Amino acid sequence: MDAKERKEQDLDEKLEQEILHEVEVGFLANLVSWPVLMVVFGVCFWRITTRTVPYPYIDEIFHVSQTVRYINGAWSSWDPKITTPPGLYFLGWLNYHTMRVVSSWSTLTVLRLTNLIGGVVVLPAVVLRPLLLFNAIGFWPVSLMCFPLLATFYFLYYTDVWSTIFILESLTLAITLPFGETKSIWLSALCALVSCYFRQTNIVWNLFVMVVVIERRALIQKDFNTVNLNNYLKFVIHALENFAQLCVPYCVNFALFGVFVLYNRSLTLGDKDNHTAGIHLVQVFYCITFIMIFSMPIWISKMGLRYYQGRVLTKRFRTALELLAMMLVIRFFTVVHPFLLADNRHYTFYIFKKIIARNFWLKYAIMPWIYHFSVFHYIEAMRAKVMHFHPVLPIEIKNPTELPVQLTHISWTVLIICTFMTVVPSPLFEPRYYILPFMFWRIFMTPVSEGVFADSDSQLGELKFCKRLFLELAWFLCIDAITLMIFMFRSFSWETESHLQRIIW
Repeated sequence: MDAKERKEQDLDEKLEQEILHEVEVGFLANLVSWPVLMVVFGVCFWRITTRTVPYPYIDEIFHVSQTVRYINGAWSSWDPKITTPPGLYFLGWLNYHTMRVVSSWSTLTVLRLTNLIGGVVVLPAVVLRPLLLFNAIGFWPVSLMCFPLLATFYFLYYTDVWSTIFILESLTLAITLPFGETKSIWLSALCALVSCYFRQTNIVWNLFVMVVVIERRALIQKDFNTVNLNNYLKFVIHALENFAQLCVPYCVNFALFGVFVLYNRSLTLGDKDNHTAGIHLVQVFYCITFIMIFSMPIWISKMGLRYYQGRVLTKRFRTALELLAMMLVIRFFTVVHPFLLADNRHYTFYIFKKIIARNFWLKYAIMPWIYHFSVFHYIEAMRAKVMHFHPVLPIEIKNPTELPVQLTHISWTVLIICTFMTVVPSPLFEPRYYILPFMFWRIFMTPVSEGVFADSDSQLGELKFCKRLFLELAWFLCIDAITLMIFMFRSFSWETESHLQRIIW
């Protein structure tokens, strides 16, 4: 072995040790912070449910009322104002009958506890922990547990927490295969189906999970290469050859969903006049901007900002066309739902009124640049993490569980399509709809390794994964703390409501 080969071997060993150190620090950070955060969330929950809002708040009025009907045995009774399926009410009914044996808490507290248990116990320990073992430097379960758009609803009785848990568990089962390939895929499909009983739009994410399942086998057995069109053909061929094993479990869900839509004559169960689907293209810009703001600690860097600046300066005509296209989308595909401007109990009321649509210049001169910056970094951040293949040699891995938690160009495309399908039809500017687009994007993202203020590419021994993941956790906790303080200490009156009103996402 010559000097050059020895040097390369030493560098590889040093890099392996550095990554191992990052993994160990990450596991320790999760192990220490999780119980502390459970206590913090528990204390906040008790304060909110006993003092701040000891009464059903906003949509809880419908959800609690419907669950109480089930608790009282009125299984055939249904509130026509409810737009989502009854999955939450079944779970609330089960939790009520379980908890009343050991506690005398109010019905509202017990029902809200359903989401707290799901968010701070089931989500990090059952759903995300197995994925951590496959992608230990990619994300921390405690961080995603604290994701602000989701954590808000640990203290209220909404559908979002368990909707997220079941569809993410579907992805976890599809990737980790803990019960063997066949059983795990069927269980994955079952969890995906159950998630649709909490929010029917999750049928879109059934498609994404199925694509991931097919892709992780096709890229091994069909030897993906650098020719993207060939990979698409190989993907389709593999799906057809293994249709019964890989596709049928999820196709059952699609068929059942089709029957539901035909029977219901709509995607929405109730209040159809205020929840009609449309083409709200600017919603994509809202969604991606939210994603990039919340994920800022894992991607932002001095080098990335310089790259964006260079791209704008060297491709001025293309940038001008992109900005013009965004302005046209803003002009012709912005939907202002009556609920948005009528309800000042949501942050979107203030964001839209005070920032997005405050005046002509903000709407058409400033916001297009913000959307352009966000979309650019959304794409570039993931582009560097997409799996690449040798043009000739087959991949050495033969078992899908040995593959990294990464997307290929196929699943990356489908992720974008599913995000479009989730947010574009909605007339409401509603950040809750961005939870799953963020979660799926974030699980497959690995933080950039260089420091935030680095002037050059990360050098050996200077990996910054844990520092960025810690910054992400701190960022989420800061946002959570601010929104919780506003919720608990900032109140106002509505003439039509007997209780004080507060602001949530």
